[in-house]
Amino acid sequence: MDFEIPQELKDFLVGVRHFRERELMPLEHEFLINGDWDLKTRLELEAKGRQAGFWALDVPEEDGGQGMDEFAMCLVAEELYKHPAMFEFGGSPEPALYLCSEEQKKRFYYPVINGERKSAYAFTEPDAGSDFARIKTSAVRDGDEWVINGRKTFISHVDRADFLILFASTNPGAGSRGVTCFLVDKDTPGFEVSRPIPTMGDAWTPYELTFENCRVPHENVLGEVDKGFAIADHQLTHGRVRIAAYQLGMAQRSLDLAIEWAKQRTTWGKPIATRQAIQWMIADSYVELEAARLLVYKAAMTYDKEGGRNEAFAAKLYATEMAQRVTDRCLQIFGGLGYTKELPIQSFYRQIRVWRIGHGTAEVHRWMIARSLLGLKSDA
Repeated sequence: MDFEIPQELKDFLVGVRHFRERELMPLEHEFLINGDWDLKTRLELEAKGRQAGFWALDVPEEDGGQGMDEFAMCLVAEELYKHPAMFEFGGSPEPALYLCSEEQKKRFYYPVINGERKSAYAFTEPDAGSDFARIKTSAVRDGDEWVINGRKTFISHVDRADFLILFASTNPGAGSRGVTCFLVDKDTPGFEVSRPIPTMGDAWTPYELTFENCRVPHENVLGEVDKGFAIADHQLTHGRVRIAAYQLGMAQRSLDLAIEWAKQRTTWGKPIATRQAIQWMIADSYVELEAARLLVYKAAMTYDKEGGRNEAFAAKLYATEMAQRVTDRCLQIFGGLGYTKELPIQSFYRQIRVWRIGHGTAEVHRWMIARSLLGLKSDA
Protein backbone atom coordinates (compact mmCIF):
# COMPACT_ATOMS: atom_id res chain seq x y z
CA MET A 1 0.00 0.00 0.00
CA ASP A 2 1.50 3.30 -1.15
CA PHE A 3 1.30 6.13 1.40
CA GLU A 4 3.02 8.68 -0.83
CA ILE A 5 1.19 11.99 -0.55
CA PRO A 6 0.68 13.73 -3.92
CA GLN A 7 2.35 17.13 -4.23
CA GLU A 8 -1.00 18.84 -4.82
CA LEU A 9 -2.28 17.48 -1.50
CA LYS A 10 0.96 18.47 0.26
CA ASP A 11 0.46 22.02 -0.99
CA PHE A 12 -3.14 21.99 0.22
CA LEU A 13 -2.04 20.82 3.67
CA VAL A 14 0.44 23.70 3.87
CA GLY A 15 -2.56 25.99 3.45
CA VAL A 16 -4.42 24.15 6.22
CA ARG A 17 -1.41 24.54 8.51
CA HIS A 18 -1.20 28.25 7.73
CA PHE A 19 -4.90 28.62 8.53
CA ARG A 20 -4.40 26.86 11.88
CA GLU A 21 -1.42 29.03 12.73
CA ARG A 22 -3.02 32.27 11.57
CA GLU A 23 -6.63 31.85 12.74
CA LEU A 24 -6.71 29.21 15.49
CA MET A 25 -3.45 29.62 17.38
CA PRO A 26 -4.05 33.26 18.45
CA LEU A 27 -7.23 32.03 20.18
CA GLU A 28 -5.65 29.02 21.88
CA HIS A 29 -5.02 30.62 25.28
CA GLU A 30 -8.62 31.81 25.47
CA PHE A 31 -9.79 28.32 24.57
CA LEU A 32 -7.60 26.65 27.21
CA ILE A 33 -8.76 28.98 29.97
CA ASN A 34 -12.48 28.72 29.13
CA GLY A 35 -12.58 25.15 27.85
CA ASP A 36 -14.35 26.12 24.63
CA TRP A 37 -15.22 28.89 22.22
CA ASP A 38 -18.72 30.25 21.92
CA LEU A 39 -20.76 29.28 18.88
CA LYS A 40 -20.33 32.72 17.32
CA THR A 41 -16.54 32.31 17.29
CA ARG A 42 -16.75 28.86 15.71
CA LEU A 43 -19.10 30.06 13.00
CA GLU A 44 -16.84 33.03 12.27
CA LEU A 45 -13.86 30.67 11.94
CA GLU A 46 -15.88 28.41 9.63
CA ALA A 47 -16.68 31.45 7.49
CA LYS A 48 -12.98 32.40 7.34
CA GLY A 49 -12.19 28.85 6.30
CA ARG A 50 -14.78 29.07 3.54
CA GLN A 51 -13.28 32.33 2.29
CA ALA A 52 -9.88 30.64 2.23
CA GLY A 53 -11.22 27.76 0.12
CA PHE A 54 -11.66 25.22 2.92
CA TRP A 55 -15.28 24.21 2.48
CA ALA A 56 -17.19 21.04 1.51
CA LEU A 57 -13.85 19.30 1.15
CA ASP A 58 -15.13 15.72 0.86
CA VAL A 59 -18.32 16.53 -1.06
CA PRO A 60 -18.38 15.23 -4.67
CA GLU A 61 -17.48 17.88 -7.22
CA GLU A 62 -20.80 17.43 -9.01
CA ASP A 63 -22.54 18.52 -5.79
CA GLY A 64 -20.41 21.62 -5.39
CA GLY A 65 -17.59 20.20 -3.26
CA GLN A 66 -13.90 19.51 -3.69
CA GLY A 67 -14.14 15.72 -3.97
CA MET A 68 -11.44 14.81 -1.46
CA ASP A 69 -11.20 11.16 -0.42
CA GLU A 70 -11.00 9.92 3.16
CA PHE A 71 -7.21 9.66 3.08
CA ALA A 72 -6.96 13.36 2.26
CA MET A 73 -9.57 14.22 4.89
CA CYS A 74 -7.60 12.34 7.54
CA LEU A 75 -4.51 14.38 6.70
CA VAL A 76 -6.54 17.58 7.04
CA ALA A 77 -7.95 16.39 10.37
CA GLU A 78 -4.47 15.48 11.61
CA GLU A 79 -3.30 19.03 10.93
CA LEU A 80 -6.34 20.78 12.46
CA TYR A 81 -6.32 18.65 15.60
CA LYS A 82 -2.90 19.92 16.56
CA HIS A 83 -5.08 22.62 18.09
CA PRO A 84 -7.21 21.52 21.07
CA ALA A 85 -10.47 23.17 19.94
CA MET A 86 -11.58 20.20 17.78
CA PHE A 87 -12.24 22.62 14.94
CA GLU A 88 -13.30 21.33 11.52
CA PHE A 89 -14.11 23.04 8.26
CA GLY A 90 -17.78 23.26 7.27
CA GLY A 91 -19.97 22.17 4.40
CA SER A 92 -19.48 18.41 4.78
CA PRO A 93 -22.67 16.36 5.29
CA GLU A 94 -22.67 13.32 7.56
CA PRO A 95 -22.17 10.13 5.49
CA ALA A 96 -25.78 9.09 6.13
CA LEU A 97 -27.06 12.11 4.22
CA TYR A 98 -25.63 10.80 0.96
CA LEU A 99 -28.52 8.33 1.06
CA CYS A 100 -31.11 11.11 0.89
CA SER A 101 -33.75 10.90 -1.81
CA GLU A 102 -33.76 13.70 -4.36
CA GLU A 103 -36.52 15.44 -2.42
CA GLN A 104 -34.69 15.00 0.88
CA LYS A 105 -31.48 16.34 -0.63
CA LYS A 106 -33.23 19.65 -1.27
CA ARG A 107 -34.23 19.95 2.41
CA PHE A 108 -31.25 18.41 4.18
CA TYR A 109 -28.23 17.49 2.04
CA TYR A 110 -27.69 20.58 -0.11
CA PRO A 111 -28.46 23.05 2.72
CA VAL A 112 -25.59 21.49 4.72
CA ILE A 113 -23.24 21.87 1.76
CA ASN A 114 -24.38 25.47 1.28
CA GLY A 115 -23.84 26.30 4.95
CA GLU A 116 -27.54 26.94 5.54
CA ARG A 117 -28.20 24.02 7.92
CA LYS A 118 -26.30 21.75 10.31
CA SER A 119 -27.05 18.27 11.58
CA ALA A 120 -26.44 16.07 14.60
CA TYR A 121 -26.86 12.31 14.68
CA ALA A 122 -28.48 10.47 17.55
CA PHE A 123 -27.61 6.83 18.27
CA THR A 124 -26.87 6.51 21.96
CA GLU A 125 -29.49 5.92 24.65
CA PRO A 126 -29.27 5.43 28.42
CA ASP A 127 -29.34 1.63 27.90
CA ALA A 128 -28.00 1.36 24.35
CA GLY A 129 -24.53 2.28 23.18
CA SER A 130 -22.59 -0.17 21.04
CA ASP A 131 -25.41 -2.73 21.41
CA PHE A 132 -27.69 -1.36 18.72
CA ALA A 133 -30.30 -4.04 19.35
CA ARG A 134 -31.13 -2.44 22.72
CA ILE A 135 -32.49 0.79 21.22
CA LYS A 136 -35.73 1.59 23.01
CA THR A 137 -36.67 4.84 21.30
CA SER A 138 -39.64 3.69 19.26
CA ALA A 139 -41.25 4.88 16.04
CA VAL A 140 -44.77 3.64 15.29
CA ARG A 141 -46.39 4.37 11.96
CA ASP A 142 -49.69 6.25 11.97
CA GLY A 143 -50.83 6.84 8.41
CA ASP A 144 -48.32 9.08 6.66
CA GLU A 145 -46.52 9.86 9.91
CA TRP A 146 -44.32 8.11 12.45
CA VAL A 147 -44.86 8.75 16.16
CA ILE A 148 -41.56 8.74 18.03
CA ASN A 149 -41.14 8.26 21.78
CA GLY A 150 -38.00 7.79 23.82
CA ARG A 151 -34.73 9.32 24.97
CA LYS A 152 -31.27 9.81 23.54
CA THR A 153 -28.17 10.73 25.51
CA PHE A 154 -24.60 11.91 24.90
CA ILE A 155 -25.60 13.50 21.60
CA SER A 156 -23.01 15.92 20.22
CA HIS A 157 -23.47 19.25 18.41
CA VAL A 158 -27.15 19.58 19.26
CA ASP A 159 -26.63 23.22 20.17
CA ARG A 160 -25.59 24.08 16.62
CA ALA A 161 -27.86 21.62 14.76
CA ASP A 162 -30.98 22.38 12.74
CA PHE A 163 -32.03 18.76 12.35
CA LEU A 164 -31.25 15.29 13.67
CA ILE A 165 -30.26 12.04 12.00
CA LEU A 166 -32.20 9.86 14.43
CA PHE A 167 -32.22 6.08 14.84
CA ALA A 168 -35.34 4.48 16.33
CA SER A 169 -36.78 0.99 16.66
CA THR A 170 -39.59 0.30 14.19
CA ASN A 171 -39.63 -3.49 14.64
CA PRO A 172 -38.66 -4.29 18.25
CA GLY A 173 -38.72 -8.05 17.73
CA ALA A 174 -36.01 -7.81 15.08
CA GLY A 175 -33.42 -6.14 17.32
CA SER A 176 -30.78 -4.23 15.36
CA ARG A 177 -32.40 -5.39 12.12
CA GLY A 178 -35.56 -3.50 13.03
CA VAL A 179 -34.09 0.01 13.32
CA THR A 180 -34.98 2.87 10.99
CA CYS A 181 -33.25 6.19 10.35
CA PHE A 182 -35.28 9.42 10.44
CA LEU A 183 -34.52 13.04 9.60
CA VAL A 184 -36.08 15.15 12.35
CA ASP A 185 -36.21 18.93 12.23
CA LYS A 186 -35.21 20.45 15.53
CA ASP A 187 -38.42 22.50 15.81
CA THR A 188 -40.67 19.43 15.44
CA PRO A 189 -43.32 19.38 18.22
CA GLY A 190 -42.64 16.65 20.75
CA PHE A 191 -38.86 16.90 20.41
CA GLU A 192 -37.09 18.53 23.34
CA VAL A 193 -33.45 19.12 24.22
CA SER A 194 -33.71 18.02 27.85
CA ARG A 195 -30.38 19.14 29.24
CA PRO A 196 -26.66 19.54 28.56
CA ILE A 197 -24.40 16.95 30.17
CA PRO A 198 -21.25 18.43 31.78
CA THR A 199 -18.10 16.41 31.04
CA MET A 200 -14.39 16.48 31.93
CA GLY A 201 -13.39 17.28 28.34
CA ASP A 202 -12.96 20.62 26.63
CA ALA A 203 -15.13 21.59 23.64
CA TRP A 204 -17.59 18.76 24.17
CA THR A 205 -20.92 19.24 25.88
CA PRO A 206 -23.28 16.46 24.82
CA TYR A 207 -27.02 16.62 25.35
CA GLU A 208 -29.91 14.48 26.47
CA LEU A 209 -32.91 14.48 24.13
CA THR A 210 -36.54 13.55 24.77
CA PHE A 211 -39.18 12.53 22.24
CA GLU A 212 -42.81 12.50 23.35
CA ASN A 213 -45.35 11.73 20.65
CA CYS A 214 -43.06 13.44 18.18
CA ARG A 215 -44.67 13.15 14.75
CA VAL A 216 -42.37 12.88 11.75
CA PRO A 217 -43.67 12.54 8.17
CA HIS A 218 -42.95 9.28 6.35
CA GLU A 219 -41.09 11.30 3.71
CA ASN A 220 -38.41 11.91 6.36
CA VAL A 221 -37.44 8.22 6.56
CA LEU A 222 -33.82 7.99 5.38
CA GLY A 223 -33.27 4.88 3.32
CA GLU A 224 -35.62 1.95 3.89
CA VAL A 225 -37.74 1.09 6.91
CA ASP A 226 -35.96 -1.40 9.22
CA LYS A 227 -32.67 -0.90 7.32
CA GLY A 228 -31.13 1.67 9.64
CA PHE A 229 -28.42 -0.65 10.97
CA ALA A 230 -26.50 -0.57 7.69
CA ILE A 231 -26.66 3.25 7.68
CA ALA A 232 -25.43 3.42 11.25
CA ASP A 233 -22.65 0.90 10.62
CA HIS A 234 -21.34 2.89 7.67
CA GLN A 235 -21.62 6.14 9.62
CA LEU A 236 -19.70 4.68 12.55
CA THR A 237 -16.98 3.17 10.36
CA HIS A 238 -16.41 6.56 8.78
CA GLY A 239 -16.34 8.19 12.20
CA ARG A 240 -13.82 5.70 13.59
CA VAL A 241 -11.36 6.39 10.79
CA ARG A 242 -11.71 10.14 11.27
CA ILE A 243 -11.40 9.88 15.08
CA ALA A 244 -8.22 7.86 14.65
CA ALA A 245 -6.79 10.68 12.53
CA TYR A 246 -7.60 13.22 15.25
CA GLN A 247 -5.29 11.33 17.62
CA LEU A 248 -2.33 11.78 15.30
CA GLY A 249 -2.61 15.56 15.45
CA MET A 250 -3.01 15.69 19.23
CA ALA A 251 -0.15 13.27 19.87
CA GLN A 252 2.18 14.97 17.36
CA ARG A 253 1.65 18.44 18.83
CA SER A 254 2.20 17.11 22.35
CA LEU A 255 5.39 15.33 21.34
CA ASP A 256 6.71 18.39 19.50
CA LEU A 257 6.14 20.55 22.58
CA ALA A 258 7.75 17.97 24.89
CA ILE A 259 10.86 17.66 22.70
CA GLU A 260 11.42 21.41 22.67
CA TRP A 261 10.88 21.62 26.42
CA ALA A 262 13.32 18.76 27.08
CA LYS A 263 16.02 20.72 25.27
CA GLN A 264 15.37 23.88 27.32
CA ARG A 265 14.63 22.58 30.80
CA THR A 266 17.74 21.89 32.91
CA THR A 267 18.18 19.88 36.11
CA TRP A 268 21.45 19.65 37.98
CA GLY A 269 23.18 21.60 35.25
CA LYS A 270 22.05 19.55 32.24
CA PRO A 271 19.05 19.63 29.90
CA ILE A 272 16.56 16.92 30.80
CA ALA A 273 16.93 15.81 27.16
CA THR A 274 20.20 14.18 28.27
CA ARG A 275 18.39 12.02 30.85
CA GLN A 276 17.71 8.47 29.70
CA ALA A 277 14.27 8.42 31.34
CA ILE A 278 13.19 11.37 29.19
CA GLN A 279 14.83 9.95 26.07
CA TRP A 280 12.91 6.70 26.42
CA MET A 281 9.61 8.55 26.85
CA ILE A 282 10.30 10.46 23.65
CA ALA A 283 11.49 7.41 21.72
CA ASP A 284 8.52 5.26 22.77
CA SER A 285 6.12 8.06 21.88
CA TYR A 286 7.67 8.52 18.43
CA VAL A 287 7.57 4.80 17.62
CA GLU A 288 3.95 4.40 18.75
CA LEU A 289 2.86 7.54 16.88
CA GLU A 290 4.48 6.34 13.65
CA ALA A 291 2.85 2.91 14.02
CA ALA A 292 -0.55 4.53 14.60
CA ARG A 293 -0.07 6.79 11.59
CA LEU A 294 0.44 3.78 9.32
CA LEU A 295 -2.66 2.09 10.73
CA VAL A 296 -4.76 5.21 10.23
CA TYR A 297 -3.52 5.83 6.69
CA LYS A 298 -4.19 2.19 5.78
CA ALA A 299 -7.69 2.39 7.28
CA ALA A 300 -8.45 5.58 5.34
CA MET A 301 -7.26 4.14 2.04
CA THR A 302 -9.15 0.90 2.64
CA TYR A 303 -12.29 2.88 3.49
CA ASP A 304 -12.01 4.72 0.18
CA LYS A 305 -11.82 1.44 -1.74
CA GLU A 306 -13.96 -1.10 0.08
CA GLY A 307 -15.28 0.14 3.41
CA GLY A 308 -12.59 -1.24 5.72
CA ARG A 309 -14.69 -1.99 8.80
CA ASN A 310 -12.03 -4.06 10.58
CA GLU A 311 -9.28 -1.63 9.61
CA ALA A 312 -11.31 1.19 11.15
CA PHE A 313 -11.70 -0.76 14.41
CA ALA A 314 -7.94 -1.41 14.54
CA ALA A 315 -6.94 2.16 13.70
CA LYS A 316 -9.22 3.78 16.26
CA LEU A 317 -8.34 1.24 18.96
CA TYR A 318 -4.60 1.67 18.60
CA ALA A 319 -4.55 5.40 17.85
CA THR A 320 -6.70 6.42 20.82
CA GLU A 321 -4.71 4.31 23.29
CA MET A 322 -1.46 5.52 21.72
CA ALA A 323 -2.48 9.16 22.05
CA GLN A 324 -3.43 8.65 25.70
CA ARG A 325 0.01 7.20 26.45
CA VAL A 326 1.85 9.86 24.46
CA THR A 327 0.05 12.81 26.05
CA ASP A 328 0.57 11.29 29.49
CA ARG A 329 4.31 11.00 28.88
CA CYS A 330 4.52 14.50 27.45
CA LEU A 331 2.64 15.95 30.40
CA GLN A 332 5.11 14.13 32.68
CA ILE A 333 8.07 15.61 30.82
CA PHE A 334 6.71 19.11 31.49
CA GLY A 335 6.10 18.32 35.15
CA GLY A 336 3.82 20.75 36.96
CA LEU A 337 3.67 23.07 33.95
CA GLY A 338 2.10 20.31 31.89
CA TYR A 339 -0.78 20.10 34.35
CA THR A 340 -1.66 23.77 33.92
CA LYS A 341 -3.96 25.40 31.38
CA GLU A 342 -0.96 27.27 30.01
CA LEU A 343 -0.37 24.31 27.70
CA PRO A 344 -2.73 22.27 25.48
CA ILE A 345 -1.40 18.87 26.57
CA GLN A 346 -3.77 18.58 29.52
CA SER A 347 -6.67 19.45 27.24
CA PHE A 348 -5.60 16.84 24.69
CA TYR A 349 -5.26 14.27 27.47
CA ARG A 350 -8.84 14.82 28.67
CA GLN A 351 -10.29 14.94 25.16
CA ILE A 352 -8.60 11.72 24.11
CA ARG A 353 -10.24 9.94 27.00
CA VAL A 354 -13.68 10.26 25.44
CA TRP A 355 -12.47 8.93 22.08
CA ARG A 356 -11.61 5.64 23.78
CA ILE A 357 -15.35 5.40 24.54
CA GLY A 358 -17.24 7.17 21.75
CA HIS A 359 -18.08 5.35 18.50
CA GLY A 360 -17.56 2.09 20.38
CA THR A 361 -15.34 1.42 23.37
CA ALA A 362 -11.84 0.00 23.06
CA GLU A 363 -13.15 -3.23 24.55
CA VAL A 364 -15.90 -3.52 21.94
CA HIS A 365 -13.34 -2.86 19.19
CA ARG A 366 -11.14 -5.69 20.45
CA TRP A 367 -14.16 -7.97 20.56
CA MET A 368 -15.24 -7.05 17.03
CA ILE A 369 -11.74 -7.52 15.61
CA ALA A 370 -11.38 -10.92 17.26
CA ARG A 371 -14.87 -11.98 16.18
CA SER A 372 -14.06 -11.12 12.58
CA LEU A 373 -10.74 -12.97 12.60
CA LEU A 374 -12.29 -16.03 14.26
CA GLY A 375 -15.29 -16.06 11.95
CA LEU A 376 -17.79 -15.93 14.80
CA LYS A 377 -21.41 -14.99 14.22
CA SER A 378 -22.96 -11.80 15.58
CA ASP A 379 -24.57 -13.58 18.52
CA ALA A 380 -21.30 -15.18 19.70
